[in-house]
Amino acid sequence: FKPNPVYTDDARNLKLEGEVLLEVSFSANGILHVNRVVRGLGHGLDEAAVAAANKIRFRPALRSGAPIDSTAIVHVTFQLAY
Repeated sequence: FKPNPVYTDDARNLKLEGEVLLEVSFSANGILHVNRVVRGLGHGLDEAAVAAANKIRFRPALRSGAPIDSTAIVHVTFQLAY
């Protein structure tokens, strides 16, 4: 499950669109941790992307049938509907 991020008023007024890239650790026990913003957009969208990422629900990666920790780059897309 990957929720949609919330647009900030500032970004909406600027009609700002794009992607925020986050480095995320997925733990074997089901906990997600955002390590850092790899590429941001500013205007509050980086924080909105982190907030959305913290609500992601996932199944841990498996190795030989056992859950393991993993790291990935998560793309959070901001797109205005016209």
